[in-house]
Amino acid sequence: MHRFKVLSLLILLCSSSLLAKDWEPIGTWPFEYQTFQVATVYSGIYSIKKTQVPCNIHLGKQTLWFAQNDTLMEAVKGSIIRVEFKNGDVFIPVNGGECMGKIEQEDTLAGKVGRVLHVRLVDQSAVDQRAVDLMNKSQNLQQSSLNLGTWGAQLSDINATINEEELPIPLINVFYFQYKGEIFEAKEKQILSRINPARKREYKNYTRKAEIISTNKSSMLKVWNDFFVNY
Repeated sequence: MHRFKVLSLLILLCSSSLLAKDWEPIGTWPFEYQTFQVATVYSGIYSIKKTQVPCNIHLGKQTLWFAQNDTLMEAVKGSIIRVEFKNGDVFIPVNGGECMGKIEQEDTLAGKVGRVLHVRLVDQSAVDQRAVDLMNKSQNLQQSSLNLGTWGAQLSDINATINEEELPIPLINVFYFQYKGEIFEAKEKQILSRINPARKREYKNYTRKAEIISTNKSSMLKVWNDFFVNY
């Protein structure tokens, strides 16, 4: 791991105030976990280094952040090989190291490791659209305050208290399969090029009848088990 950005550890401590039972990343804390968790991190390019540090996955940048010497640091992309959190979650780099994928299932297929990997990405288009919607709403309420007097001013004040950075971040689920040493996005075209050719028609019928959704975890696990594990 290499230092990329140094931040005050106060940010880490502030995360303890986020006590929601079901954590949803927000603009001021766009991380996989509500607080930094101790994990075993395997890193390096020419030699592998094993370290135990509190860390977290930044969903916007798709990088590992870790706490060390009273600071928060961001690991350089390409330097992280594997992250094993104490809660059992394991992340590895996918898409050429551009993203961090959580291992949802791991099997041994044809003598090699096979995996279903789950990447959660920030839906930037949805974030941008929400910003536009909030701006338009604010402008409309300001106009209402002019037309409706006190009542309109109250509406405008309520809208002014909305902080976009405190809203849940829209996310996109992307799934990858690791099969025969290759990691590829679990989309129909990619899957069809790798399964037994005799089962291609079966796969197409299967995905229609089963209503398989490429962004749904249970759907992609079902595809994995029915067409890769149970060949």
